[in-house]
Amino acid sequence: MRRFWRIRSIRGWLIGSYLLLSVVAVGITGVLTVSLLRAYGIRQEEAVLRANAESVARQARAFMEPAPWPEGLTRLAYATAFLGNARVRILDAQGRVLADSGPPVGGGNVLWAAPAPPAAPGAGSIEAPPWVSLYLPGPESPSEPGWGPRGLRWMRIRQFRSPWGSRFHFESPAGSPEAGEEATEFVLPLTARAPIGDPQAPIGYVELQAGVEPSLEVIAATTRAFTLAGLGAAFLAGLLGLAVSEALSRPIRQLARAAVQMGEGDLKVRAPEAGPVELRHLAAELNRMAERLQASFEALARERDALRHFIADASHQLRTPLTALRTFLELLQGPAAEDPEARVAFLAESQAQVDRLAWITQNLLDLSRLEGGLIQLEWAEHPLADIVRSAVSIFREAAARKGLTVELELSDGLGEILCDRWRVEMALSNLLDNAVKFTPAGGRIIVGARREESMVRIWVEDTGPGIDPEDLPHIFERFYRGRNAAAAGSGLGLAIVRWIAEAHGGRVEVHSQPGQGSRFELILPLHGGAPSS
Repeated sequence: MRRFWRIRSIRGWLIGSYLLLSVVAVGITGVLTVSLLRAYGIRQEEAVLRANAESVARQARAFMEPAPWPEGLTRLAYATAFLGNARVRILDAQGRVLADSGPPVGGGNVLWAAPAPPAAPGAGSIEAPPWVSLYLPGPESPSEPGWGPRGLRWMRIRQFRSPWGSRFHFESPAGSPEAGEEATEFVLPLTARAPIGDPQAPIGYVELQAGVEPSLEVIAATTRAFTLAGLGAAFLAGLLGLAVSEALSRPIRQLARAAVQMGEGDLKVRAPEAGPVELRHLAAELNRMAERLQASFEALARERDALRHFIADASHQLRTPLTALRTFLELLQGPAAEDPEARVAFLAESQAQVDRLAWITQNLLDLSRLEGGLIQLEWAEHPLADIVRSAVSIFREAAARKGLTVELELSDGLGEILCDRWRVEMALSNLLDNAVKFTPAGGRIIVGARREESMVRIWVEDTGPGIDPEDLPHIFERFYRGRNAAAAGSGLGLAIVRWIAEAHGGRVEVHSQPGQGSRFELILPLHGGAPSS
């Protein structure tokens, strides 16, 4: 479990990066949004405050000329303060305060007056002038019913402000604020001043101060919204990071397990090719590497086994002539030393065994060089018909002594072939040697060649006993002599034929059935080629 949540793991990095990215993104967005909203709100409120100050200044001019009227200015200040929820101060040209509404509160109140109903039918009523319809609280504000101009009825209008609008409550002057509706002072960070009269020579100034509580409330709500959004985004990002990290780390863990098993020697295991494209590609490459290693190890195992067999077979093949030579030498040093005929026979047999040893060692050396790529072929253009006739001429006398018929089947237009002539003749000689050796007296050997597009096909066909199907897959192995163990030979000839064919970029094929003879075909490219793998 600790490994599962390890911070430095891919899972930990992914989840942490998702969380950090979500928090940073929401945080930056929130800060920018709140800052822009705050700046926009303040600009708008400053513009409104400035427009209101200019409007009050235009109205205050009537109360300033020819001399300031304090009562009118005071009521103007109270009225505009009530309507604009701001502190209104009216100053003279020297900056002395003529009227001050005081700081605004969370709620304000005015007195509303209207003409009283007629006392009797047809009686006239007192018509209140428009400017006395609203009375603002002041030093002389009524506290008892009956205050105010006669013939007017009036009522107190209480206003409760909030960032989302104002609510009104009508009550008698003696009424009291409703529970929970106490006034609250506001901070007044904004100020706007407008000149009264000519801006170049003003007779006074109107100064409005207001708070930014509506903007602050909106900003606070926006901040809370972004905070909740950030928490929600972080939670969703954590879930998404967990899911993505699991989807990404699972194939990586599987790759790691497969790599560990491969490192421990189990090359049969394969990594699952799942997950993102890069991981699938990595798994595929890892599997191909394991396949190549497995094939290499299997090839090495086969080579090791073949080497063991080679050493055993070579020891056996060399031991036979060496044993015969030792026996002949012991006889020559003993009773046969005084017998001229026996001495001549033993020396002749010893020479044969020495020739056999030389042949085996030379063929082993050639085969080893061919397999190791140490023999440099001498490439040249040679007439194919001449190569076949030259190889056949060597065995005509031996075939005649055994009563065998050798026939040539050479098609027209064979032309020349790019090859190492001595090596190709050596391969044909090995095939002919086997054909002469295994074909019974009175049999027939057919040697032929024909051209097939860019290839030539050379064959040696006999009427011998054929090859057992169980022996066919092994006849080109070194020292393999098949079920007819009594037959002479070292088991190296066909192995040399195969390696010569492959060194020329060709191949050797065999077609044989017991009792129906054998046909060996040497297939070579006309213009040479690289050794086949």
